Amino acid sequence: MTDRIVIVCGGTGGHFYPGLSIAVEHMRNGGHPKIFLTGRNAGQQAQIANGQGIESKILPSSPAPKGLRGKISFILHSLKCILESRKKLKAVKPDAVLSMGSFHSAAPSIAAWTLGIPLFIHDGNARIGKANLFLSRFAHHMALSFPPVNDSGIRCKWTVAGMPMRHQIAGCSLDKAEAVKLLNSKTGSNFSAGLPIILVFGGSQGAEGINQRMPEAMKMQGDEKFQLIHISGTGNRENLEKAYSGAGFAYKIIENTGEMEILYSASDLVICRSGGSTIAELAIFAKFAILVPYPHATDNHQDDNANHYCSCGAGIKFPESELSVNKLASTIASFLENPAEFAEKGLCARTLAKPNAAAEILKLIEKFVDKVEM
Repeated sequence: MTDRIVIVCGGTGGHFYPGLSIAVEHMRNGGHPKIFLTGRNAGQQAQIANGQGIESKILPSSPAPKGLRGKISFILHSLKCILESRKKLKAVKPDAVLSMGSFHSAAPSIAAWTLGIPLFIHDGNARIGKANLFLSRFAHHMALSFPPVNDSGIRCKWTVAGMPMRHQIAGCSLDKAEAVKLLNSKTGSNFSAGLPIILVFGGSQGAEGINQRMPEAMKMQGDEKFQLIHISGTGNRENLEKAYSGAGFAYKIIENTGEMEILYSASDLVICRSGGSTIAELAIFAKFAILVPYPHATDNHQDDNANHYCSCGAGIKFPESELSVNKLASTIASFLENPAEFAEKGLCARTLAKPNAAAEILKLIEKFVDKVEM
């Protein structure tokens, strides 16, 4: 087994949590992973990793270059970051380095290459990011979450291995009745497993566009026999409580949750953004989804993610600029007329699910490291 792996996580939770899932899987198998963290969230992420028993180190990082001056500054700062990363890597002596993407991870990844340490990359979207395309020329292999729409830019071998996720998500076996019972006990709700449940969330960024449209669209359904769970995002709960006030259906507003597996299992329709982790989770739970890509995502990668999910018939995509309250209300009304039909469509997502992604990525790394050592 490849004993010592350094996993480089830079930037947002979309890079960190999949990397953490791989580290946890590696440790479960007897390995000794370490996480190198970069970016402004590194301190908080280090605490989370340490809480899982994963050793972490915080490195300086270089943000994405913008403009000529930004590019010059990026190069100069990156050289400093590469030297610092080399020191840390020499001390750890890993068998391999796995970079989870973003420009924040560029310096440690290049440092690994300069030391002759096998470099692997993971990308979490259907459109490969610019940083990963650049780093691919130094990498042995790239593991992808979804079939890529821009594979011509990849300069190394690649495999669609899936999106690593927590065992609570990937291995969840709750049925709807069990999930609703748990939901009620944890939130003080009184939901019925016999009625349709709609789950709404906007993700870690950009919940506003969905939050603004949902209350009115739901109230247009009248007093239909359905229930709603809306994850508001930090700081948005009070406004949503006011917006839903007087609704003739059962609803629960939750600011945030660490137990999405319960909510997915309890729901019959999901309305959400289309980040890479969300798409992978929807496939695990085989849910029909109304997808509203975050309009400010880099290179519109959420649009490509949504196209991938909808390609099997398990979802419908609405660009936020085209999503009126009436259009959203009409689609929800269609679901309420025939929930069983939408549930059947959602089952098509099983063809996209890759619940063993973390293990598959570790196998890929071990296979190629063994080849290098031969």
